[in-house]
Amino acid sequence: MVDFNSPIGRKIKRRLREEQIIWLITVDAHNTPQPRPVWFHWDGRDILIFSQTGAAKVRHIQHNPNVALNFNTDSKGDEVGVMIGEARIQAEALPANRMRNYLRKYSQGLQDIGLTVAEMKAEYPVILLVNLVSLRGF
Repeated sequence: MVDFNSPIGRKIKRRLREEQIIWLITVDAHNTPQPRPVWFHWDGRDILIFSQTGAAKVRHIQHNPNVALNFNTDSKGDEVGVMIGEARIQAEALPANRMRNYLRKYSQGLQDIGLTVAEMKAEYPVILLVNLVSLRGF
């Protein structure tokens, strides 16, 4: 279990609640890291990410569920937060409150890219959940 009571754990916990973007790093079939910025929601247990069905990250996770996640640093290269986790594709629907929390977090973002909730659900139907196993940073 990840220790969110350590100094870095407290920083990462705060950022998991506040940040809009997290970098998801998967590994392709050639073992090459493939980073991409994604929207996410953390519920205190795992990180939720939605994906398009044919996205490379889905194939990568099917092949190798080990992932890394990180936040952008500040302009000086400080505020580093890196997490290691295991991703899985969830077949069953999310609990209604989890979906509501995600949509509340990204309501403006959806408007900015011109997607309704129904369009978002249709375009990004794959549910990825990442269980964190370790953290590091400064």
